[in-house]
Amino acid sequence: MADLMVQIDGETVPLADCFWVRTNRVRCAVGSVLPVSGDDVIATPQQAQREWSTTKRQRAQDAKHGMQHLLLTSKQWEAQAKPCFLGRCNHRLTVG
Repeated sequence: MADLMVQIDGETVPLADCFWVRTNRVRCAVGSVLPVSGDDVIATPQQAQREWSTTKRQRAQDAKHGMQHLLLTSKQWEAQAKPCFLGRCNHRLTVG
């Protein structure tokens, strides 16, 4: 398969060097998946969402609760997602 390229924040990078990240309503990363695995490619936010939410009902709940699916470069993943997974982020959910 030819290297698929994407542009993120003005930078062109191979899709295989990126990560799809699932975030909650305060943008805290709660899941991450590689966009390229063998011949499988996750190229859109909708495809990424299906990795976690397989039914239409689950996807509707995602939207209701502010879940997002973002494509990040490796550098962005290190800065934005990794701290969340290590419990070192500043994101806080509030009630209400």
